[in-house]
Amino acid sequence: MSEPLTELRQLMSENGINAYFSPHNDFHSVRTIQSEYLGKHDLRAEFISGFKGSNSQILITQDKALLWTDGRYWIAALKELFPGWEMKKMGPDPPVSEWISINLEKGNKIGYDPALISAASAKTRTKTFSDKGYEFVPVEDNLINKVWKSRPLMSQEKVFVHDVVFAGENVKEKLDKVLGKFEGRFLFTSVLDDIAWLLNLRGKDIDYNPLFFSYMLIDRRDDGVKIILFVNDDKVEGIREYLTENNIEIHRYEDIDNYLLSIEEKIVIDENELNYRLYQKIKHPVHKSNIIARIKAIKTPREIQGFRDSHIRDGIAMAKYFSWLEEQLNSGIQLTEWTAALELDRLRSLESLNMGLSFENISSSGPNAAIIHYAPTADTARNLSLNEIYLLDSGGQYLDGTIDTTRTMHFGTPTDREKECFTRVFLGNLDLERVKWPAQAHLTGNDLDVLARRRLWEVGLDYNHATGHGVGYYLNVHEGPHYLCKGADEEFKIGMNITNEPGYYEEGSFGIRIENVLLITESLTMKGWVEFENVTMVPYDKKLFDRNLLDRFDIEYINKYHKKVWDTLSPILQERGESKTLKWLEAATSPF
Repeated sequence: MSEPLTELRQLMSENGINAYFSPHNDFHSVRTIQSEYLGKHDLRAEFISGFKGSNSQILITQDKALLWTDGRYWIAALKELFPGWEMKKMGPDPPVSEWISINLEKGNKIGYDPALISAASAKTRTKTFSDKGYEFVPVEDNLINKVWKSRPLMSQEKVFVHDVVFAGENVKEKLDKVLGKFEGRFLFTSVLDDIAWLLNLRGKDIDYNPLFFSYMLIDRRDDGVKIILFVNDDKVEGIREYLTENNIEIHRYEDIDNYLLSIEEKIVIDENELNYRLYQKIKHPVHKSNIIARIKAIKTPREIQGFRDSHIRDGIAMAKYFSWLEEQLNSGIQLTEWTAALELDRLRSLESLNMGLSFENISSSGPNAAIIHYAPTADTARNLSLNEIYLLDSGGQYLDGTIDTTRTMHFGTPTDREKECFTRVFLGNLDLERVKWPAQAHLTGNDLDVLARRRLWEVGLDYNHATGHGVGYYLNVHEGPHYLCKGADEEFKIGMNITNEPGYYEEGSFGIRIENVLLITESLTMKGWVEFENVTMVPYDKKLFDRNLLDRFDIEYINKYHKKVWDTLSPILQERGESKTLKWLEAATSPF
């Protein structure tokens, strides 16, 4: 048994609780789907259990240490969890509350940190546990933090301005949209990407996500609107003039509790987004579903153009990478999943407006490609081979867009099984991309998800992850409120974007995923109808297609897409004198 677990169990006894519940959240991200990326000081699951994934729920009793995670991480979790830990599968296995009702005696107390659970979740779980005969007890001091002796400090990176040249709208224009969506004086949010978007500010507090730790209160008064930003003072030292120009008043990050307590009037909040500890400080909360997120999800013309432009630049980097990688492997040069991806990082950094990666490279080969969110390390990466599938899920951050692209490649001769699986995944991707629907149908991601799966379902195959998610504009690579998966209930609206990323994973053998970013647009040919525009600019690997599964219309669609990629990227490569990449791109996009 690890020393931290022993110490934590002692603290549990001292606090009079029988079990301790901890989700993969921070103070600002209390919905599982929004807390995939945390600051280093919030990686509690990794510290206490060894699990590095982006979605988990932990339950610790005096004799059990359990971790629940979704299908993306089932293989990885079995490898990463410390001895003594047990993995539970979200979906097939009973959820936390049901496990407790089966395994713990009635009257047991389950402790939790109220700063890591939304107000809505805390209320629901409290009632659920009470109905089952248990107590759900808030413990103000996080017990995992208390045993984490070497816990990193909160980031102190500086906040910087996202120029309106790229943002497209200034703070006042965005604020006016928000003010029109709620009544009363105050609106409060702790959601970091909403704050960054509204204020045209960015930070470096969380890897891959240009965010900064803060809270924001909009105060609509008779003499004008003031934005009160709670952030560590030294983080904004270099942008004082910008803050003054936009009527943004700075208060210390730690002052948020007392400030909320001092307000006697109603405050508009989203119970699903605000942690329960802060919720309890508000005397008169008024629940309204996240206003800023729903405005932010509808991209402006400048943002839409930015997505098109940034995907072209990222497409250039990807073409140069695959051209280089194919040449290296065919020359017998030994590369690993890790060392190969370092070259992609370098190539991206050469493109204009690049601000780094949008997430950790998923550079995976052979059996590692079957680990859905596998990320190589220098020490554990496999050697790349001409005889195995290579799956690359990767993206860059640009001042005018955020990228999320997946391509599955084979630099040798794929097997018939690999070709069939690849083609079925691709056809699901294509079926979704080609769909059109009447605007009045008000479709959601739940309605469309089956299109990406049905070609796999025909032969009894499937994948254990969502089909798609919104993408931020130089923000989070995963952005709501709309998603493409079973149960997603947010309407798809013109101006939104969504990823299209079906896959198939054969444990111990190979994995396949194909991902594009789609813009939701008004149909160019059918008035009153809605369709998708694919803005990703990376060829598909033609060697992996099973031609027997493609009809004439599929082949025409592939050829049309490849012509678009060639027509868009080749002039840039020609101008730069990138003859090797140009030759690779010509072969990759040549028609069937």
